[in-house]
Amino acid sequence: MHYFVSEGAPRIILAIFERDDFLLEGLQDVVQKEGIETATIVSGIGSLQRANIHTFARFGFPPEEKYQTFEGALEMGSLQGSVIGSEIHAHVTFYHWDTRASMVGHLDPGTQVAYMAEVTLVEIEGVRAERFRDAVGDYRVRDLTRVAVHE
Repeated sequence: MHYFVSEGAPRIILAIFERDDFLLEGLQDVVQKEGIETATIVSGIGSLQRANIHTFARFGFPPEEKYQTFEGALEMGSLQGSVIGSEIHAHVTFYHWDTRASMVGHLDPGTQVAYMAEVTLVEIEGVRAERFRDAVGDYRVRDLTRVAVHE
């Protein structure tokens, strides 16, 4: 995996993944090396040989999550998400040739590129935030930049 960083603000990062690269792990490397705290993953396309995903399978508390692995010819049509507190939260959509089905879920470690993948991140400067679970157990995002505005 290698990547390019634009000059000026906002910084735009184009990450290029090649055969056998790990997608989430490579994105985590970029975020760490570039010191990215907050960003949007605006685009991701390419081919995968393995996709590890999870989705929530039951509404309620605690939510029930299902983990799945797909292998074979996988065409990634979309990867999008966010980086908050330097942590990646990404969703991937791909077509699985063997089952003739499209799948979507949270991108998990171990997802591996077949031939090539291209992912674009846009850094959001001046915003610091963190993900956390509230007292009920729901996921929330807290603004660390300033006092949050409540409606």
